[in-house]
Amino acid sequence: MKTILFFILIHLPILAFCQNKDVQKPLSNAKIEFSEKQFDFGDIVKGESITHKFKFTNTGTEPLIILNVQTTCGCTAPQWPKSPIPPGEAGEIQVIFNSSKKIGRQNKIITVYTNGQKPEEKLKIVGNILPETNSTPENKNKVDQE
Repeated sequence: MKTILFFILIHLPILAFCQNKDVQKPLSNAKIEFSEKQFDFGDIVKGESITHKFKFTNTGTEPLIILNVQTTCGCTAPQWPKSPIPPGEAGEIQVIFNSSKKIGRQNKIITVYTNGQKPEEKLKIVGNILPETNSTPENKNKVDQE
């Protein structure tokens, strides 16, 4: 009995280690390339909203499908194209950041899931939220002008 238990305890970890690991292959030959992966909105006053568009191109040979876009908190809302992007065509992912419940330095990650060669891409928005002042800012919503 001890011999069998000894055999199992010694060989089970070895067998588990030697198993083939499946390598995730890309879903297609689509390839998403962003013109920028980080946007710094600088200093804004608490309560302001920032809108930024991350522009991308499908540099692959098959249609690109954005499966999902996730953010690290509810203060950041993404919008993305739901239809396939043909090879060579461009698109954009719009991100709206609401600073109403934030203060200080912010670093938000936006994860883009696609059917492409690299199925997961990370985008980032960063900036600094200043405390509200007694005077109300004229424009509480800023849109990145490009």
